[in-house]
Amino acid sequence: MAVNPMLTAGMNGIQEGLRGMHDSAQTVAASNLSTDVEQTSKSPPDQVAEALVEMQVYARQVQASAEVVRTADEVMGFLLSRF
Repeated sequence: MAVNPMLTAGMNGIQEGLRGMHDSAQTVAASNLSTDVEQTSKSPPDQVAEALVEMQVYARQVQASAEVVRTADEVMGFLLSRF
């Protein structure tokens, strides 16, 4: 059983989720600082709502990826105990 790719996938998922959360948080912070209407089709409240939803999605991704890492750790521990 290949544990290393599973561990790598979990760590990549955590990093991607944290990066997405960071980007979404920046969107929320920028919308609170901005007084000018940006040149997008979305109003600032819509941008904030979308960013907050994205933050929740990324948080779930981090949680799921952490479970992958935990499972890889358990598998590695099991394999080491057998050999």
